[in-house]
Amino acid sequence: MRSNTQDPTLAPAALSVSDAWSAWQPRMRAWLELLQGWLSARADGDWYARQCQDLAHATAGDRPLNLLFKALGIAPRKLGKQDLALSDAEQRQARALQPGFDASRWSVDQAARVGLILAAAGNLPDGAAFAALLDELANQGDIQEQIALYQGFALYPQDPALLARAGEAVRSGIRPVFAAFALRDPWPQAMLPQAAWNQMVVKTFFLDLPLWPIQGLADRADQDLGEILCDLAAERAAAGRGVNLEIWRLLALCPGERGHALLRRHYADTRPGTHEMYALQLAARESPHADIRALAPAGLPGIEFSDEWERLAHWGE
Repeated sequence: MRSNTQDPTLAPAALSVSDAWSAWQPRMRAWLELLQGWLSARADGDWYARQCQDLAHATAGDRPLNLLFKALGIAPRKLGKQDLALSDAEQRQARALQPGFDASRWSVDQAARVGLILAAAGNLPDGAAFAALLDELANQGDIQEQIALYQGFALYPQDPALLARAGEAVRSGIRPVFAAFALRDPWPQAMLPQAAWNQMVVKTFFLDLPLWPIQGLADRADQDLGEILCDLAAERAAAGRGVNLEIWRLLALCPGERGHALLRRHYADTRPGTHEMYALQLAARESPHADIRALAPAGLPGIEFSDEWERLAHWGE
C-alpha cells in the first residue's frame, strides 16, 4: 500500500481565515443551555450547574484545571451512566445549532463531561488556549474521559487551532477513542484537510469499524482515497482476507478508473442475490459516475443511502 508522507495536521483548513473562536461564543452558550436542560431532566442538574458555574467564574487562584479534572472524574458517580436518549424535539434543537449533530450513542455522564469542558472554555481567550486545554485533558485523562472529549468535537468551534488534537484522534489505535471522533461527528467533514480525512477513512477499515456513521463520505471522496483503497483491496485479496463491503461504496463514490475497473470486475464475478451483490448494487446506485450507476437496476426514489448502508451492516444480526 502506498504511503502518504504528508503530515495531515499541517495542511491548510478551509475556515482558517475566519475568527472561529469569536464566532463560536454565542453557540457555546447555547450548547451550555441545552446541556443543562437535558441533564436536569435526567439526573442531578443542580450538581452539574454548580460545577459549570464554578468553572465559568474560576480565577487563576482557584486552579481551574484541577477543578475541571475533579468534576470530570466524579461526573459518572454524581449523574449516572444511563443513555442520554434525546427526544425528537431535543435532537431538533441540537441540529439547529449544529447540522449533523448525533448523540445517539452518548450517555448522561458523557454529555456532562462535554458540558464541563465547554464551561471551562468560557474563561479562555482564543482557540489556541482551548486546544492547549484539550491537550492537557487528553494527556492526563483516562480512556472514558478521552472518549467524551472527542465526542465533544461535534460542539467545539470549527477552529484550525484544534487540528493538531484532531490529528491525534485520527492516529489513535484505541477503537472507542478513534470512533468517538470519526463516527457520527460533523467536525471531521468540515475541518479535516483531505490527507487527514483519507487517513481517517482508511483507519476505519483497519480498526474494523463501520463506515456508514462517518459524515460526508460522498462529499469528500477523492481520487487519492480511491487509489489507497485499491491498494488495500489488493493486499487483502493477496492475503486471502475479506474486506468491509463498504469499500465498494467508496470506490463507487471516488473518481478514478482503477477503482471503477475493480468494482466492475467484482460486480461481474459476484453471484446475484447475495449480501455482497446487494452492497455492490447499493454502491452503484449511489455513485455520481454514470458508468457505475448503469451497473445496477434503478432503486426506489428518495432512498437515504446512509440508512441503507446501516441496514446492510446489521444484515443477519
